Amino acid sequence: MTKDVLDYFKAICSIPHPSGHEELLGNYIEEFAQNHELDYARNEIGDIIIYKEASPGYADHAPILLQGHMDMVAEKDEDSSHDFLTDPLEIYEEDGYLHATKTTLGADDGVAVAIMLALLSDNSFKHPRLECLFTVQEETTMDGITHVDKDWIHARNMFSLDGDVVGETNVSSAGGVQLTIRKNATFVESHDQGYKFYVKGLLGGHSGDAIKEGRGNAIKIAGLVLKACLDNGFDIRFSSLNAGQKTNAICRDGLFTFQSTSNKEELKAFIHERMEEQKALYPLEPLDYTLEEEQSGHVILDSDALIHFLALCPYGVEKYSYYFNHFPVLSLNLGIMETTEKAVELILLLRSENEINLKLLVNEVETLASLFGLSVTPSDEYYGWSYDPDSQLRKSYKEAYKKAYDKELKEVPTHGGLETGYMSRIFPDMDIVTMGPNCIDIHTPQERLEIKTLYEVHDFLKNWLGEL
Repeated sequence: MTKDVLDYFKAICSIPHPSGHEELLGNYIEEFAQNHELDYARNEIGDIIIYKEASPGYADHAPILLQGHMDMVAEKDEDSSHDFLTDPLEIYEEDGYLHATKTTLGADDGVAVAIMLALLSDNSFKHPRLECLFTVQEETTMDGITHVDKDWIHARNMFSLDGDVVGETNVSSAGGVQLTIRKNATFVESHDQGYKFYVKGLLGGHSGDAIKEGRGNAIKIAGLVLKACLDNGFDIRFSSLNAGQKTNAICRDGLFTFQSTSNKEELKAFIHERMEEQKALYPLEPLDYTLEEEQSGHVILDSDALIHFLALCPYGVEKYSYYFNHFPVLSLNLGIMETTEKAVELILLLRSENEINLKLLVNEVETLASLFGLSVTPSDEYYGWSYDPDSQLRKSYKEAYKKAYDKELKEVPTHGGLETGYMSRIFPDMDIVTMGPNCIDIHTPQERLEIKTLYEVHDFLKNWLGEL
């Protein structure tokens, strides 16, 4: 029996495919191409392209590139035992939405894979030559799209299927760079009173989308609270700092262990007061904390530098657009903090559509870090995608959408990083539009996919391809 688009998405959910571990899903896609006798190619990093020749009568029509990424953000609730490397997602339907139990769903961007497979397996509609590109590691390094062989691509009209709102098309995207802030750690023996300070309950979310909502970040909150402790004469010496799971997800929780010679009751009361203040700043988030006594046996020498840096480091939206209401054009997210035997590292993700804005913010962070003896290493830089006011493909998309739904297609910029940035850089003449079904709370365990919109986008695209 022929699979429909939802069947394909459910099959994808049964195959582990977190960023950097897409091999199993890639094998599934490669086997699909072989079974359907479609030409394809796969490179060393794991990108795959599948070709479907034009329908009879469409051979002289311009080819179309469809594109999406295989990988997903692997986030889970604290009490989940799910192993993203081995376990299938536990999916369920509720009130018209598809969810995963206590984990991300991977609708970003499993829906793109499902739509392309459904179209490639369907011989009932008319279409130009299709080039379906499946990339890896979009959610982390963008290494997949940067390793695509240029000779694979012949089309100059591209449909990015990485959108997450029906009836909207992105017209630009942010570039970005990752900064690793490092403090070489010297651990010294100490047996003063130890504490485990656990900040939890925040909503988190995609740092390119939800950051404009002013959501709290567990790393930033802990830094502010502990700096207030220092400012008021309390002794705070870190033993370890561990928080966050993904650089592009707003940090929802974190565990910060430290020792102190200060009066226990006074310290606990002071931290409670400061956390109540933080709760008042985020009234729509269930921010909470625990502070438990423990004995760790060691502290990090000169950990004051870390506390001051965390409190002073920029976080959130730094600049808004002059042209689009409440749209961020420069931001910084504190994503991951980790303590090893040799160092404490904090990984930041900076985003901007404008390279000058990005460079200035990088310089600000580097300057601040240098004041506290911390090193800064940039990595994983990726390109932005600039608005093209003369896009003919977007014009066609708007006309087709209006005809199908008697509604106007919304043109929106995105502060997220898209693979369109790299494609527009290596193919300057590539005309690009984006689309996708309604995917809500992506990059969080609350992620859900509105099922009817998955069918809606698939059916619209199937019909529109026959008009191109």
